[in-house]
Amino acid sequence: MKKLFLIVLVFIVATSCDKENIEKSQIDGVWIETTHKTDTLVFENTHSGMTLKRGTEIRNGYLLPKYSSGPYSYEIKNDSISLHWMASSSSYSINHYFDLDSKNNEIK
Repeated sequence: MKKLFLIVLVFIVATSCDKENIEKSQIDGVWIETTHKTDTLVFENTHSGMTLKRGTEIRNGYLLPKYSSGPYSYEIKNDSISLHWMASSSSYSINHYFDLDSKNNEIK
């Protein structure tokens, strides 16, 4: 009985790790927001990082990136993505609804 439990446990751990790798490899690349085409997500799975490019704006006479642009660390969960803006001094991550539609190459 102990051997069966150990085999099942190893199988569950092995398949759960494999699933995470498949999800990250599917999302790797550049994703462009479809309505206004102003925001771009660049997923770099070599270090579980993502860059949000939101364009630029003039503030106080300077051409600067729009707020919240920049690097994020992320973790994909069942139906959400947990994002942490790396330029923030906060240690909190924010969860957002996340659905990867591989057939249509869309993220919702």
